[in-house]
Amino acid sequence: MKIDTTAYLSFAGKTVLVTGSSRNLGLTIAAAFIEAGARVIIHGSEANLKTAHTQLQEAYPEAEIHPISFDLGDPSAIDAAFDSLASDGWMPDVLINNAAHLGLGESGFLEQSPEFFREVLEVNVFGAFRCAQIVAQHLQAKGGGAIVNISSLAGQQGIYGRSAYNVSKAALDGMTRAMAQELSGDGVRVNSLVLGYVWTERWNHLAEGVEDQRRKNVPSAAPSSQEEIARTTLFLASESAPTLVGAQVVLDGGMGIQQLPQDVGV
Repeated sequence: MKIDTTAYLSFAGKTVLVTGSSRNLGLTIAAAFIEAGARVIIHGSEANLKTAHTQLQEAYPEAEIHPISFDLGDPSAIDAAFDSLASDGWMPDVLINNAAHLGLGESGFLEQSPEFFREVLEVNVFGAFRCAQIVAQHLQAKGGGAIVNISSLAGQQGIYGRSAYNVSKAALDGMTRAMAQELSGDGVRVNSLVLGYVWTERWNHLAEGVEDQRRKNVPSAAPSSQEEIARTTLFLASESAPTLVGAQVVLDGGMGIQQLPQDVGV
């Protein structure tokens, strides 16, 4: 018996939107979809988007890449952006809700301003919701597609001092389940990827001893690489597992399976 695995991971003829793809993880995910043959819409701030577009076009001269910038915290900006994509023939077959407000820069729960809390949820929950709703309406009429929500272990096990971010990721996980139930009958597969430590350039600038401590506290002894995450995202967006719907695929180096980190005695 022969199983052609390459065909299932091909996105030739597909259009993919990766939000927050002008740098870091989102840019790596966008590159992976280009490698798989997709037309890719990259999204981010104007300044970062120009650099990302140049990098990708130099690396993949034959690729079709469409940059677009809009504020995920502004519903009218989201609607206008998708109107533009529709008129330009760039409505996505696949949506990767990757962009996120990290909820940094404010004090803890007791002192946090309502405005900041709402700002985080506007981007991470309502922004993701509106993008998914518009894409799902398009995919329902078209006959199917895929949505992958990039979530975090923070939605299940909170990060101290990051209440708004924790709440937003828990809400995104709940939204994934709700979307999967309602949309799977229309051929729209919805899943989420739950991440722990992710390697970025910031790891090169950690204070002395912090990286070693982090590695000791993760069973895999390493953060997840952006390439590993990108490959897993491709799988979730592909037709490899048509009955995989509403799943929360955890890619966290084993952080979620331990009661306490290794350097804390029981």
